[in-house]
Amino acid sequence: PGSLSSPLSSSASRPLSAVFMASGSGIPKLALAEVVRQTVHEEMMKKPLTGSEREELIRLRKRVEYLERRLNEARTAGKSSFARKTTSVDSPLSKRPHRRLSVAVPSLSGYLGSMDNMSAQTHAFTKDELARLVKMSFDNTTAEDIQSVVLPEIKQHFRGGAEGIAEGLGVTIEEGVPSKDVAQLKKQFGVNEIPMEPQTSIFVLMWDALQDPTLLFLCFAAMVSLFIGVFVEQEPLGWLEGTAILSAVVVVVLVGSVNDYQKEAQFRALNAKKDDMTVVVVRDGAKKEMSCHEVVVGDVMILSTGDIVTADCYAIGTSDLSINEKMLTGETVNKRKGEYEMSGGRVLKTPIIFAGTFVQEGEGKVLVVAVGTNTYQGTMQQKMQEADAEHSRSVLQQKLDNMTDLITQGGAAFAALTVTVLFVRMWFSFQAGQCCKESWDNHVHWSEVLSFLISGVTIFVVAVPEGLPLAVTIALAFSVKKMLKDQ
Repeated sequence: PGSLSSPLSSSASRPLSAVFMASGSGIPKLALAEVVRQTVHEEMMKKPLTGSEREELIRLRKRVEYLERRLNEARTAGKSSFARKTTSVDSPLSKRPHRRLSVAVPSLSGYLGSMDNMSAQTHAFTKDELARLVKMSFDNTTAEDIQSVVLPEIKQHFRGGAEGIAEGLGVTIEEGVPSKDVAQLKKQFGVNEIPMEPQTSIFVLMWDALQDPTLLFLCFAAMVSLFIGVFVEQEPLGWLEGTAILSAVVVVVLVGSVNDYQKEAQFRALNAKKDDMTVVVVRDGAKKEMSCHEVVVGDVMILSTGDIVTADCYAIGTSDLSINEKMLTGETVNKRKGEYEMSGGRVLKTPIIFAGTFVQEGEGKVLVVAVGTNTYQGTMQQKMQEADAEHSRSVLQQKLDNMTDLITQGGAAFAALTVTVLFVRMWFSFQAGQCCKESWDNHVHWSEVLSFLISGVTIFVVAVPEGLPLAVTIALAFSVKKMLKDQ
């Protein structure tokens, strides 16, 4: 497109359309496939096609389709004279002075088709480069750093700003992203969603609930009760007490795990609804409202007062946008957005608008440069998720766990002391030869030992406020359910 230097042309520089068309005849003057390969293809490998270049490519494609149609008509009609007239092409690349149009035209059509695909798939920037631009802007906020680091980088690698970035992405500020390119942009730059971690399996929650010291102690007591009742006392209902204890443990584990599973599912549904916001973008030259999850890199988004920014953006031209970045930086002072503007060593405006921030006032157009996990907020959130994986309990849960552990230790100490006193008293009774303590009787004395242990377990279970964490969890779950119902 434009002026191209071709070793096949008679002049050093001539428009491709002049190379492509012979004056008045509509017949290719040179070997078309070779011209395209050595001109348009090589130029496109250096940089993506601009709008005017793509229009030129479309015009060439239409001309090739016209020639193919005329050639097919000639073959169908059997007009040999037309075929003879239109199949001669002067080509310095051919060993013979003539090449058949039936070879040249399909070859050119194939080249144009491959270049169409390349122009749709090739962009001047990668998602990592655009994410680097955002991080560089976040890390360098002083006037000195901006002048020495940020501005030279934008000028050298990002074509000077929003319009250069848009051109590198194959879009225009006025028209926005063509609908046909959305799928390709999603594939190359990602979707505007931060994936949630997979929900914990209910079996994992049941196993975690079973790790409670109280439940483990109850399981041990149930096993002892079953052993003594079935194998030592050998009574018909000797299994009853042990089975009852195990049933209680099963109920507690099921209630706790099922409740945690439902609570997590409700929280995930609430977060998904909270994160799905409606935004206004320019697509195919028209304003459209859509879910923020449908936004892609290259979209021209329109922000106004009260909006929450859902992607990292670059402010377009002059705007009166004032952004609250407290959520991201902790600063309470609003930041004005637009092309870099500095005065007296102070930064008056910056162009990068971060996802998760709030439009305090103003309205303006912005170019989306990073979405989803590639945004600065997405990167930080992923790091926080990795940290939370090591400390999955909330602050409230941790405090409740600490209090429960403290009471558990006290209850276990008193239970152990009680059982010890009962065993010591039994030993003194055998030493003194008191009634029924003259000799060991399995049927009598094993039951007495079991009653000592059950007394200790009873003290332990009563002392531990096992219902407190469960009550708090149930209250939280019902609160979330009510909030979802009230929207």
